[in-house]
Amino acid sequence: MIDRFQEHAANERTFLSWTRTSIAVAGFGVLIEKLPNTPVQSGTGIILVGLSALLIATSTIRFLVIRRQLRRRADVNQAFALIEVLFTGMLMVLLVTIFVFLIRLLQ
Repeated sequence: MIDRFQEHAANERTFLSWTRTSIAVAGFGVLIEKLPNTPVQSGTGIILVGLSALLIATSTIRFLVIRRQLRRRADVNQAFALIEVLFTGMLMVLLVTIFVFLIRLLQ
């Protein structure tokens, strides 16, 4: 039996969730850049792809640090504020982009 199995499984589920979200945001960024007759060519898609790559890198570091702490049987109490701030920023850029597209399409 794996020691602290529930914590390891939760760590892996969280990592996979961040990865899945990053891939979705990167896909939306590619979609924005490749849409024909896009009203705004502002490079927002490229920014979203770059932010999603940064999010995957940050979530990988978070996963590895927590896994090491679990294996050493240390308390896992480190704060990873960077990943939450990055995720919030990505969502804000995504929502503003959608809002701008919808406003421009209605004109």
